[in-house]
Amino acid sequence: MSSDKEEKSYKEIIKEYLNTIKSKINGITKKQCIITIVFFVISLCVWINIVVAKYDKRVYPGVSIYQEDISGMTNNELREKLEVLKKEINEKEVKIKIKKNTYVLSMNDIILNYNIDKLYEDIVNENKDKNILEKFITIIKNKEKNYKFNIDINEDKIVRCGYIIDKENSIKPLEPKVIIDNEVVKLKEGKTGKRLDLSRLIKNILYSVNNKNIYREDIVINCKEINEQPTIKIDSLKNINHKISSYSTSYASGGGRGDNIEVAAKKIDDLLLMPGEEFSYEKALGPIDREHGYKNAPVIINGDLKDGIGGGVCQVSSTLYNTQLKSGILPTERRNHSKPVNYVPRGLDATLATGSIDYKFKNTLEYPIVINTKTSNNLLTIEFWSNEKSLDGIEYEAVGYSSGKVANTYLYGYNEKGKKVYEKHIDTSVYR
Repeated sequence: MSSDKEEKSYKEIIKEYLNTIKSKINGITKKQCIITIVFFVISLCVWINIVVAKYDKRVYPGVSIYQEDISGMTNNELREKLEVLKKEINEKEVKIKIKKNTYVLSMNDIILNYNIDKLYEDIVNENKDKNILEKFITIIKNKEKNYKFNIDINEDKIVRCGYIIDKENSIKPLEPKVIIDNEVVKLKEGKTGKRLDLSRLIKNILYSVNNKNIYREDIVINCKEINEQPTIKIDSLKNINHKISSYSTSYASGGGRGDNIEVAAKKIDDLLLMPGEEFSYEKALGPIDREHGYKNAPVIINGDLKDGIGGGVCQVSSTLYNTQLKSGILPTERRNHSKPVNYVPRGLDATLATGSIDYKFKNTLEYPIVINTKTSNNLLTIEFWSNEKSLDGIEYEAVGYSSGKVANTYLYGYNEKGKKVYEKHIDTSVYR
């Protein structure tokens, strides 16, 4: 490798030559002057060739990688150095900090390619197209030039890590709620949540890997969080002021079945459906297992009554189905039981089989709907609350007409004068 002392000597020798020529020109003949100049030029050319030749297949002065001097290295030494740097960078880490937590990504896990060949070619060919004088000037100038790997990052690894970080640290926004308390409508404000700014995290890691001195130190990223607002504006709920439909069924409280009915009813209590939003009974109930409060009770399986977890939840869905129909809303998905049930008329039941049969409907009104449930005195009551204008003064009634094992269900609508203004065949239910 060349040193500052060595590079200074080049300049000093040239200066000495010029001073020597200047001193000898004074008092000599023209011929002697020409000879002296020619000698100097020849000597200078020889010297330039010697200096330039010294760096043939070597790294020029002033060149470094990650601030580490590599000037004077042979091409083979350069190649070896790049491999060493790659190995040492692979041992470094990306430390992602959020709140009081730190997550670690290994450089070896997120770097796809160091593009060593490209960096090697860039360094050895930096002065390839220069003439000998330009090369000589570059050498004696000793101008600093720092290189880094042009690293390709595995963004998928970062994204997967980001999802884990977000899941473990984010705070979901709380939507505003409508609570029906003894026929009184109460509004509860929502709360702003926080989530990881994943886009910024990826950009910060990409920038740091390709711009910071990752050969010397680990990367430390302090995560940024962004606010996540509730999707529902509380002002849009202020027009909920009226009970638009209600339906009740009786049940025996206590025991596994009674407890399951009360657990399921509680799951859908105060549930809010915005206009156009679809309700899924399976999703609303969540896992039907002991961990979520459900017990063993008789259930209908393939036409037979057997003991199973969650027996009784279909009475809640059937009661809800009738409440829904009385508000003039049609189901988007509904299946009857394989055998008739005793808590609603034939054709007006709605069953649930987790993973295969769901009960769904969409809020087709212009106003939000709040589901209100009550379980007391062996009576399950489900109400829909919305705006007083939501049904346009129409009162809806669902009727199931049975004939043998078949029931056809119709929905009728009557205006304030009792005149039928709506009629719709909803479904045909077949029982065993």
